[in-house]
Amino acid sequence: MNDIKIMKNLKPEYNKSLIYARLGFDKKRTGLSGPMRDEAEKLIKKAENTLNLTGAYRIMNLDRIDPPKVILEDGTVLSGVRLAELMKDCDQAIIMLATGGSKIMELINRLQEEGRMSEAVIIDAAASEITDSVLDMVMLHVNQMLRSKGRVLTKMRFSPGYGDFDLEQQRELYRLMNGEAFGITLNEACLLIPEKSVLAIAGISGNRPK
Repeated sequence: MNDIKIMKNLKPEYNKSLIYARLGFDKKRTGLSGPMRDEAEKLIKKAENTLNLTGAYRIMNLDRIDPPKVILEDGTVLSGVRLAELMKDCDQAIIMLATGGSKIMELINRLQEEGRMSEAVIIDAAASEITDSVLDMVMLHVNQMLRSKGRVLTKMRFSPGYGDFDLEQQRELYRLMNGEAFGITLNEACLLIPEKSVLAIAGISGNRPK
């Protein structure tokens, strides 16, 4: 864990419109009435207050890129055409983790058991978007540190399951980030539990300090 930097008790900024987009609402075509929107806002706030957000990251050197393979310094092999393209000008990678803890899923499951499905759906969407925003926060933090050294992160990050960066590669990122230490488990389908958890990778390029 010495190489892993941890950020706890986070309160990231997030875009509410992305939560509504997850729910299928488009402000140009489908709107919410005043009372419905007020209720949705309360549930989004409830999700925010229930989440226990933690972010973490580690920076690793790249050994080489042999498309579609990306080989890390410890010999870990990741594979994906778009991933290799993203990393082509990079000499380091940042592996990231974000988790919202277990309480949020307990809340969602309880609402579902009580038949309060619409509430569960809104809280689920909000929790997903807010947890994803932790990765934005991590990248912003790291980018600020890198810029003083003339280095920069790629604008994009990829998570397992995106394109041909298949979900099975979640095993490798989980191992590299010691996911178990964050209370996260990986099931046989390579899904993270608690569900409001996410792993991702991005690249770092620029002049390396001598």
